[in-house]
Amino acid sequence: MAGTITGLPPIGQYSRYEDQLNTPKGSKALSLTMHFDFPQQLQQIGRALGGVQFVDGNSGLKIYVLRATLPGTSLQDTPKKWFGDSVFSPDGQIAREGVDIETYKVSSSKMVEAPPDAVPSRRRLMLKYTVITPANQRATDRMAFVDAYEVDGVVYMALASAGATKWEGGEKERCERVAESFFISATA
Repeated sequence: MAGTITGLPPIGQYSRYEDQLNTPKGSKALSLTMHFDFPQQLQQIGRALGGVQFVDGNSGLKIYVLRATLPGTSLQDTPKKWFGDSVFSPDGQIAREGVDIETYKVSSSKMVEAPPDAVPSRRRLMLKYTVITPANQRATDRMAFVDAYEVDGVVYMALASAGATKWEGGEKERCERVAESFFISATA
């Protein structure tokens, strides 16, 4: 199923992306309903590889929706380093999209309250990482917020990232708003 995009008030600022996320084989539900809000100027890319990815070609803000199986621990008990290893795995979606990650660090992590009707187990992380740009092979620092929900031992994550040089100039707030809006419904 392809996702749907609808505009949010005030007109021209943010849109909402809604979609069904496929669950792994053997899960209780076949899919999960999710949505997140994003700045309207972002364009969806990467759908051919089966993922959800948006990018702002002007500012470089990127959004990914990712999935990984937890290492036998709950969302709360999983070490924060595991999230960095999972997000930036050489076998993961970001690497498959052609992003070359040089270094990464999970700088903060905390459990946060889920909104009404959402899956109750929710965690917010902040990442710092360095990518190697494909055009000129330069190292570029990026920052990101990750919002994660656990369903049946699987974590579903929305990652919103921007260049470190623009982080304090407004991109931090935009990324945090995207992460904060990430929602996975508790009902199938």
